[in-house]
Amino acid sequence: MNSPVKVNVVWADEKMVRLPSGTSYATVAKFAEDAETWPSEGWSVVLDFPPTSAQARSFEATARFLMPNAPWSRLKTGCVFELYEGNKRTATVIVL
Repeated sequence: MNSPVKVNVVWADEKMVRLPSGTSYATVAKFAEDAETWPSEGWSVVLDFPPTSAQARSFEATARFLMPNAPWSRLKTGCVFELYEGNKRTATVIVL
């Protein structure tokens, strides 16, 4: 099993009105490698963070895929991907 990685998360403007209240957030990620098959294919990512951290516009968290057979090599330092709820972008994530 692969380990979670440290990330910096920046919420989209639209997400600022309804931020997570717990300590995790799971949704679909859009990676550059998925551009041709998006949105019919994608990988779910889970962010884990300390309580109230996600109430800030930008914060640090750990990220991991929901499925063990996901392409973990995409979570390498410097990787940038976006999180979506349906067709609305909720955040931009940078792997630290």
